[in-house]
Amino acid sequence: MNDTKQVSFYQKLIVCLLTGIIANFSLGRISDSVSSQFERIILTTTAWIILIILVAFIFIWQYLDKRNKINSLSALAFIQATLIYFLAFDFTKWGLLKILHLHMTTSLGWMEMPLSMLSGVNQLSHFFGQSYPMVVTLGMCEIAGAILILFRKTRLLGAFILFVMVANIVLLDILYSILRPLPEACTLLCGVLYVALLDYEKIVTFFFKASNHIPKFNFTNQHLKNLLKVSAIIFPCILLIPNNKKQFRPNLTGKYEIKKMTLNGKEKEINPCSDSTFSTLYFDLGDNFVLTNSHFKKRQIGHFEFNESTRQFKNTWEYPKGFNDTLFAKISALDTENKMTLAGIMGKDTLTMELLKVKVKSVSKTY
Repeated sequence: MNDTKQVSFYQKLIVCLLTGIIANFSLGRISDSVSSQFERIILTTTAWIILIILVAFIFIWQYLDKRNKINSLSALAFIQATLIYFLAFDFTKWGLLKILHLHMTTSLGWMEMPLSMLSGVNQLSHFFGQSYPMVVTLGMCEIAGAILILFRKTRLLGAFILFVMVANIVLLDILYSILRPLPEACTLLCGVLYVALLDYEKIVTFFFKASNHIPKFNFTNQHLKNLLKVSAIIFPCILLIPNNKKQFRPNLTGKYEIKKMTLNGKEKEINPCSDSTFSTLYFDLGDNFVLTNSHFKKRQIGHFEFNESTRQFKNTWEYPKGFNDTLFAKISALDTENKMTLAGIMGKDTLTMELLKVKVKSVSKTY
């Protein structure tokens, strides 16, 4: 006989669903990485059988619990142990996939493409794929966390490690619109949080109640003490926020199509596919100035100074090496059709451009 109220229906529902879904993801996704068709079928079938059994067990457990025919605490401990097992299984899987060059890698073909042509998942793979040691480090952290959560004394430490790893993955998946692995990542995050909260009292004690033996400097004035603490946050804001205009100028920063270009009084043909002409111009973040066309290897990059009141513009070229013809120009304000004119001198040549601002998506702004 046992107390029927020891484990609520919601506890049963949460732990069984989490365990079933994580087991399903773990076995189902690993089947994509094995070479044998027979093994893939076995793993996929087992994944769905476990999920179905655990969903059914919610109601069987509740039925038996109401009739005092099951030890609910023992059943809960068993399902929690199963959840921890599949969490360790899944994180070990992802860690090994990284080490075996099967995750966070990209093809040579993709790596030579301009980043603007890549999807979010390929951009991340391109970034992480540049450093195999970095990928291995992430994989080893996942495996270390998986090992630690298997043992009671180190479970909370393992949960902290895995929480940091999977929370970062969830953010990357959301912000880079990587939708396929997002459900698994969110479920793993819920599973790790569930395991961590099994030691809720330890967490509260560690962060809020544990005695502090660090020496402290006593201020006689508590208000001054608090003001000095807050200044660590305020001073960076005072120093950096006013300089934001140097990174982003709402009335200038952006991508522009070169609609017409005149050099020394002669109109130049604008051909996006030509290696000899430019078709696109950027007033970029960080006060970078870029001339380019659809062929990504054809470009000139410089750093500019801009007087917003007079709209005087000076650009010093940094790429390609040896190109030193500084551009001095004046830029008109954007009209109602998002058009403006750049007119000035570059080296010994007079230059005029008619520009059309176009909307593009950046990481942090639309401009």
